[in-house]
Amino acid sequence: MRRRPSICDACARLRQQANPKPVSPAERYVPFCTAFPDGVPDQIYFGGFDHRRSYPGDRNVLFDLREGGERALTAYERYSGI
Repeated sequence: MRRRPSICDACARLRQQANPKPVSPAERYVPFCTAFPDGVPDQIYFGGFDHRRSYPGDRNVLFDLREGGERALTAYERYSGI
């Protein structure tokens, strides 16, 4: 099953690190970024929250469109109905 498009897919800040305890192949990596160095909350990464708006604990660091990320942002917006 594929994950729904996330605003993180278009963000310049997104990074991934190996998950030391993956439960499934989909959990091999843990997404993190400047706003969430301990891991992007599921509400954003999986739940569709638009991180162009503030989210608790984001340290006032919001979405930043990565170079070439327009297509991923459009997919996120289309899927989310934005």
